[in-house]
Amino acid sequence: MDAQPSPTSPGWIKPGDVMRVRKLKAKRKALQARMSALTPLQILAPAKGLSDATEGRGIKRRNPFKCSPNKKQRAEEDGDLEITSDASLFRMLSPSAPKQKASSQQVYSFSNILKLQQQEELSLETEEVPSVTWTEQLAVDWSLKSRVRFKSTKPLPWKHNFKTSEEASGTTGFVRCLNSTSDNSEDRTLDTSPNAQFYQCCLIWQYPSLPWLQLFPRDNLKATTQTGLFGTDKKLGDAIHAEWSESLRSLHQLLRVRQCPYFYVCGPTFTCLFRAAGVAGISQAHALITPTTRGFREAMRNEDIEFEMPFHNNGTKNGQEPQQEDEEEEEEEEEKEEEATSWLENLGVETSQFPNLNPNRVKLEREKFKNVDKTAASLVYVEGMETQGLINFLLNSRSCVGTTGLLAGVPPTLLSPVAFQGSTLKTLKAKGSVIRQEGDMHHSMEVSGPILPHTVHQLCSLLSLATDSYTLSLVPVPSTLPFSQHSHHDATAAPQAFAQEGLVDCGFDASVRSLICTPRRAEQEETDLPSTYREVTYKDKKFTWTDKLQ
Repeated sequence: MDAQPSPTSPGWIKPGDVMRVRKLKAKRKALQARMSALTPLQILAPAKGLSDATEGRGIKRRNPFKCSPNKKQRAEEDGDLEITSDASLFRMLSPSAPKQKASSQQVYSFSNILKLQQQEELSLETEEVPSVTWTEQLAVDWSLKSRVRFKSTKPLPWKHNFKTSEEASGTTGFVRCLNSTSDNSEDRTLDTSPNAQFYQCCLIWQYPSLPWLQLFPRDNLKATTQTGLFGTDKKLGDAIHAEWSESLRSLHQLLRVRQCPYFYVCGPTFTCLFRAAGVAGISQAHALITPTTRGFREAMRNEDIEFEMPFHNNGTKNGQEPQQEDEEEEEEEEEKEEEATSWLENLGVETSQFPNLNPNRVKLEREKFKNVDKTAASLVYVEGMETQGLINFLLNSRSCVGTTGLLAGVPPTLLSPVAFQGSTLKTLKAKGSVIRQEGDMHHSMEVSGPILPHTVHQLCSLLSLATDSYTLSLVPVPSTLPFSQHSHHDATAAPQAFAQEGLVDCGFDASVRSLICTPRRAEQEETDLPSTYREVTYKDKKFTWTDKLQ
């Protein structure tokens, strides 16, 4: 007998099947809703742009690139859609142009854009452009330089690696004060190549010479609690100071007979520039000191050294401005102080207990130099026979020698363009390189060390013979900048030609002597260029400079 089949149990439905059924029902309902909304004519008429597969269905597909109503409304409110593409181009070319509203319906054509661009170019051309002053000679900047760099698009005729003949000829020419460019004697066999002349310009005389100590510049020395060798050993410090005194006397003697045009004394807190008669258009030997303090100036007054402060109180002597009103006020205050002192004495009180009543201290406090110390206005000018008193003051003053730090006991550094007793021949460091700037290759030569004013002019003269354009960047010692700002008008000064002839044995050629003998006042009247410069440009045999780095 055949077994009868048992009744089947209900089967399980998978979740995926349930979702598929629901999607089909939703599509069917959506299709019925669209069909009910269309009219019979819309159903029969096929939509334009549909494919053959959908043409018979009569269903209008949704455009995927159509802007939504919300976006369209925001665009209409913004008004940007009403402006043509030319207007958009105009806005990109002129960002400062105001936005146009949709209501104005202003359309910018391409011709209008060109007209507006031409108007902007004309307005830029009509703007005032600062004029550049060019001169045939580079003025003398009496501030000391610590580094200079020449830069040119053409190769420089100099190299920092010197041959034996170049170094030997450069040393001989510098020591003997020979100008190899203008004095070409047949009896001499010196090397006159550009590199030999460059090496001759990179030499200087200095005292003292201590390779393990930084003797120049002294402005940026870091404060330290350590004491140098000369500060701990008194005999050693006295010995080097005695040698330094002889060197300073030798330099001053050379200056008096005009065989040394100028020299520098670089102390721990000040720098002194001595110049011979005729230099800078001044008929007498003179000296400039900067920066100074009240204590330093008071010590000079105690030594009966007469000086002027050109940048303070209209250049009156000893920094004092004689005015009748101030003198009357001072007399009244002195009378009051005398009454107070006598009243205390009658009471039996010693005035020494009241330091404010000390007349010397009160006199110093009255001095109006509170904002002058260690600034350009503190520059001191000494002239004539007073320079001898200044030399004696520097030899005996304690302020010339530091008492703390690594340079304790070391006397000031003497720098000179000519040899003097005890001096050491020092070489400036030169380094050449090739740099890339704004996509162009530039050849540069950097010289570092104590660079004197005449060295800059000699290097510029040599390079001007080899190339027609170059730039020069200089790094001055900040404390020595007032030296170039000082101008002195001497009505009794001899003509410049006589001043140059008086310095014929100083070791400079005629062109350099002419520059250092030119008064600063004459230079300022001829040009509006600054007295100091940090960036020099040479082009077409003319110079221009600025006191700021470009």
